Amino acid sequence: MRYLILGAGQQGRAIAFDLLRDGDNEVILADNDADLLEDVYSWLDDPRADLEPLDASNREEVRAVMEDADVVINALPYAFNLDVTTDAIAAGRSVVDLGGNNDVVAAQLELDAEAREAGIIVIPDCGLAPGLANILASDAVDRLSRVESVRIRVGGLPQRPQGELDYMLTFNVEGLLNEYGEPAIAVRDGDAVQVEPLMDVERLNFPDPWGELEAFNTSGGLSTLPRTLGHKVENMDYKTLRYPGHAEKIRALYDQGLFSREPRETSNGTVVPRDLLAKMIENNCTYPEADVVLLRITALGMKGSVPLMVRSQIIDRFDKENGITAMMRMTGYPASIIAQMIARGDVTERGVVPGERAVNKEILRVELKARDIVLEEIVKVVE
Repeated sequence: MRYLILGAGQQGRAIAFDLLRDGDNEVILADNDADLLEDVYSWLDDPRADLEPLDASNREEVRAVMEDADVVINALPYAFNLDVTTDAIAAGRSVVDLGGNNDVVAAQLELDAEAREAGIIVIPDCGLAPGLANILASDAVDRLSRVESVRIRVGGLPQRPQGELDYMLTFNVEGLLNEYGEPAIAVRDGDAVQVEPLMDVERLNFPDPWGELEAFNTSGGLSTLPRTLGHKVENMDYKTLRYPGHAEKIRALYDQGLFSREPRETSNGTVVPRDLLAKMIENNCTYPEADVVLLRITALGMKGSVPLMVRSQIIDRFDKENGITAMMRMTGYPASIIAQMIARGDVTERGVVPGERAVNKEILRVELKARDIVLEEIVKVVE
């Protein structure tokens, strides 16, 4: 199979690496940064990878290169996702993306009829969260006959806390600021509600060496789950995991208006606060350090008359041998897995379909295990 990867950043690199582990696969890696393309090509060191200089804002160019692939994987920033969906429909090619913005995903879902008519499937949110976490949350719900609550807790962290924010940047800074700064969605007493980002801080424990961490509201994590599971679940929320104290520091920046995109006049000229904050985080949270991704999903409810807890947990670490961060593994690999499931015919639906509806969970488990991603699952009676 031949796959087009739009975007040669960290996630595009991880996706290409994973796809090329199958000897029958070929990839086209497309980006507007020629130096970045050459760097990834040298790192992959595989003749089955082709490079394609591409301006992703040029719709004709994007559609033309799509026609040379069987399945498209969009690893561009979320601002491109709606256009890429439209292009995929025009080119008649199925596509997955990494999601990350509720409004963009809602607009993609409006194109369901057009995608079905084109005979393709579009699956938004195929990264970590939204993505893998949502599929696992749906699987937990399927094990219960009545669900009281679903709690999704996910975070990418340096393996050792360091710096003023005890954080390292492991993906696009604009995506991070979107998660921190936009209203979050939760389900409370059966209704979808907006909740403030960076609030509702709670503490929870993970195995050593991480110990006690904090979790707080961030945007985008639930994505389509209120639409697909809201009628089954009384209470559901998504929170990001960080080392204790992080939320308070970021909230202080938020309250001071540093997330604003409105230009402001200063004695040194005009500045956009959000641009300044993005640069500050890039400068202070980018360093060579091994990372870890922590994921925990806890569902409480009933199976018949028996009260149960269903818990799924993943702790994934930096791959030192191949130089692939835990965040690259846990974001890029699910996108690669789902794209390959589409190519093999393991996904039969057509239209714009959330991953929790489209993806076979048992096949997903097998594919995670093949990549040494350890999924721990516990089902136990709650006294």
